[in-house]
Amino acid sequence: MKPGISSAWGEALCVNVVDSFLQDLRYGLRIFRKSPAFTAVAVLSLALGIGANTAIFTLVNAVLLRDLPVRQPDRLVEVSAVWPDSKAAFSYPMFRELERSQRVFSGLIGWDTEVMYNVEVNGELTQPRGLSVTGNYYSELGVSPLLGRLLTPQDVDPHAGQTSQVAVIGYEFWQRRFGGAPDVVGKDIRIGGKPFTIIGVTRKWFTGMTTGEPPEITIPITAFPSTVEDGEFDINTPRLLWLSITGRLKDGVSVSQARSQLQSFWPQVLEVTVPTDASESQRARLLSMKLEVAPVSTGLAPKLRSQFSRSLYALAGIVALILLVACVNLANLMLARAAARRHEMGVRVALGAARSSIIRQVLTESLMLSFAGALLGLAFAYWGSRLLVHMTIAGNLLPVSLDLNPDLRVLCLTMSAALLTGILFGFAPAWRCSREDPALVLQQNSHSIAKGTGKLGEILIVSQIALSLVLLLGAGLLIKSFERLRSADLGFEKERILEIQLFPKPGGYKDPDMYGYLKQLLDKVSGIPGVSSVAYSRADVTGRAESTWREYVSVAPGDPTTEFNVKATGAIISPGFFATMGLQILRGRSFDETDDDKHPHHAIINSSLAERLFPNGDAIGKRVRFGSHSGYQNLEIVGIARNARIFDRRDPTTSVIYVPAFQFSLGWGYLFVRTKLPSETLVKTIGNTIESVGHEYPVWTKTIQQVLSEEMVDERVTAMLSGFFAAVALLLASIGLYGLMSFAVTRRTREFGVRAALGAMPKTILWMVLRETLTLALFGVAMGIPCALAITKLLASMLFGLSSNDVPTIAAVCMLLLAIAAIAGYLPARRASAISPMDALRCE
Repeated sequence: MKPGISSAWGEALCVNVVDSFLQDLRYGLRIFRKSPAFTAVAVLSLALGIGANTAIFTLVNAVLLRDLPVRQPDRLVEVSAVWPDSKAAFSYPMFRELERSQRVFSGLIGWDTEVMYNVEVNGELTQPRGLSVTGNYYSELGVSPLLGRLLTPQDVDPHAGQTSQVAVIGYEFWQRRFGGAPDVVGKDIRIGGKPFTIIGVTRKWFTGMTTGEPPEITIPITAFPSTVEDGEFDINTPRLLWLSITGRLKDGVSVSQARSQLQSFWPQVLEVTVPTDASESQRARLLSMKLEVAPVSTGLAPKLRSQFSRSLYALAGIVALILLVACVNLANLMLARAAARRHEMGVRVALGAARSSIIRQVLTESLMLSFAGALLGLAFAYWGSRLLVHMTIAGNLLPVSLDLNPDLRVLCLTMSAALLTGILFGFAPAWRCSREDPALVLQQNSHSIAKGTGKLGEILIVSQIALSLVLLLGAGLLIKSFERLRSADLGFEKERILEIQLFPKPGGYKDPDMYGYLKQLLDKVSGIPGVSSVAYSRADVTGRAESTWREYVSVAPGDPTTEFNVKATGAIISPGFFATMGLQILRGRSFDETDDDKHPHHAIINSSLAERLFPNGDAIGKRVRFGSHSGYQNLEIVGIARNARIFDRRDPTTSVIYVPAFQFSLGWGYLFVRTKLPSETLVKTIGNTIESVGHEYPVWTKTIQQVLSEEMVDERVTAMLSGFFAAVALLLASIGLYGLMSFAVTRRTREFGVRAALGAMPKTILWMVLRETLTLALFGVAMGIPCALAITKLLASMLFGLSSNDVPTIAAVCMLLLAIAAIAGYLPARRASAISPMDALRCE
């Protein structure tokens, strides 16, 4: 074939394909315009299924997959110090030695771990998320300011002759505290009681190296010691491990090459930076540190990711199932439509249409529906993802900034889901239409009409019921687990108790007599009219990681390797804590004011720890050691407290050891105030009293019920959304079952009329149709139970107080499905029982 002819033939073929496609689109639009109810149901079902998947994936993308909004994030690596059992931070001397000896990075960034600064703006104290960084932090990340300028190496140099310290504020902090004022650059704020000048504002979505957790205040690393509330320290002290390190790889250098180069001289770094006054054991532990290098293009956010990940993975599985249920339901509806259009398709084939064109037409219609559903689903996902974030971070003190705008990855997933679902629910009717015999269809005999959707439709309905059972059982377990967790006996009296987080005023912790201050604070608050009792604790009631610590407890002076070595949660508390919390002392006594630094060190343990340490006798008067702190090596047990869900909501048998606040170091913590009046009426009075003492002020004040409710936000959101999607699946299953049976009744009008003419009673016909409906439902339940049991095992770690094969929940779900099936089948069955012979013959 000549080149010119070949080109013309190709162009003609291309034009023909495009024309055929446009013709199929126009025909599909006319078909959908004639059946608006079907079109609306189909598009909304797909929009819900695709939109839910897109919303969840948007969150997964924002939290786990999206690269940091910085220059070449794929070239960033995290440099980590690793103990044999955990990760560790670096000292500033370690950072300087690494920076001096490395040859693989264009720059090495040092930044401190997350801290809360005491920032005073226009006379009002606040606690934003703070960060102190080396001078090359912003330049190595390759970011530009929104206003002013960012930190430079000159700002970090203590010998640069600056008249005052400087700070960069984040976009969210600028909006919240300064109302987005454009003249914010040059204004003064106080951090830790020291003056700082604002030199710039970062752009929106900039979160530094921590995904979703933007630094609100950034200061030079050399200025950090002056902001520490309990006294300045020297950043060059080799004993202090507080610094995180990020490196930008040079062009052509791989992660493995960087790791090899750093590890080659890491032992020398340790030798140089080990404190000269370290003991042998401390020196050995420091020298045992290893070095690891890993990519960090998506940033670091362990807290945020742990908060989102478990619920996100569960919801991802649920919304994937809901999309599958929607596909099965639409496949059934399309089959019914295909059966109703058999005559049309038969005529087209008889007139010479190729069977491939029939398949193309049906698939085009299904793809039109799926892409319309995907476009509407994007709108649902836009609002749904933001609503989910809002619900999940409810109660967070610090802002979370996640870029939820759809990127190419999200759009590709949505379009892929649309394409896949369109093929999934369009394949069965397309295959069915292509197999029709036009001669048989054109005869319009009763057999061909009554055939309806046939066995394939019944198989789809059974599959849909089985999938719905999986969703319902998962949702039932999560809802029941949440209710049990919410209503569980806490072991203490939570009514009319306020929890108040304290934070120091600038210089508030420099008073040498912190014990005297605490006694004065407790006395003043307890003297407020309407206050029953008050207590101090370093730990809040939920036992969040920053307020408690876990160490091994052993019988003093026992060997730490003895079998009586139990890991326990430690809590520093003041006298009156047990009375305020309504936590019962089973034996012995509570702490009193004689438990101070002038008397032998005491402890109270809960009954679970007592049974583990002293299974054969009374623990009162015995001595234990707790961890490695020198003050905790000879603690006399003076009391045994009742087990309670304090510091661990899920496990009341968690071992807990309480030590008196007047005998050990104090610092920021919490006040617990039991009131006689409704708690909210005393909040302002208590806050003013705390501030009047002069050392601390309340960051927030909440009732215990509010604190506990916020702790369960993940469980609540997961249970609520899983219940919603299970209800949607149940609705889709009932619509599918009703549609199938209604269509079957319509196609079998002549059969029911003949049966009635031959003497069949209406109730006989009703029961016959209803029996067919329940048979399909029973098959679906029988298929769904083993599948549900296998899948719900994945939820076992999220459940509380029940197993994944909880029989009452399984029974309730099965009964609910059968009841819905009976209702969905009753209406078509009733219509079938009312058919008269004359109407049936007229229809025929």
